[in-house]
Amino acid sequence: MSERIARPHGLEAFFGAAESASRDGVEIALLKNRGFLNLRLDPRRERTVKAAEEVLGQDLPLAANSFSGGKRRVYWLGPDEWLLETGAEEAGALRGELEAALAGHHAAVNDVSGGQATLRLGGPEARTMLSKGCTLDLHPREFAPGQCARTGLARATVLLACIDEAPTFTLIVARSFADYLCRWLANAARP
Repeated sequence: MSERIARPHGLEAFFGAAESASRDGVEIALLKNRGFLNLRLDPRRERTVKAAEEVLGQDLPLAANSFSGGKRRVYWLGPDEWLLETGAEEAGALRGELEAALAGHHAAVNDVSGGQATLRLGGPEARTMLSKGCTLDLHPREFAPGQCARTGLARATVLLACIDEAPTFTLIVARSFADYLCRWLANAARP
């Protein structure tokens, strides 16, 4: 595992030893040891898509603002861009496998693990709390499980994904905004 992935997020002071915090009906947790790859390719090139999917062992989500689960999560970011979330120790090997499979194709794979922090939010008040700083309509019929979107939350840009109906959300944020976002979330979780 590379040193930059193993470095602390700087959120240890916020979470303490528990690495999670519960505030008024919202559970906020830091997910450690996550690896991220940015994948760019043309989804109209069937051979290229199939080559990537064989390595991933799952389909690329082609519908806007969706993600697929499986061994790893694959988030749709744009018409030709995906973010792959996996274990930190797997990211380097997966990048190498994708690069080998996509050699000769018009595609790019970049390891962006060092710049990301991942938070998990859940609880009965999670949607209400997120709505305090997000312009997306987070009602369950508009933002349901299996959907994701890049959006602003407070003053940070995040990738927000609805994982289940509980509701549980994943937030992927730039490491430099993680401390600010955690403090904002803790404040927004108050009634």
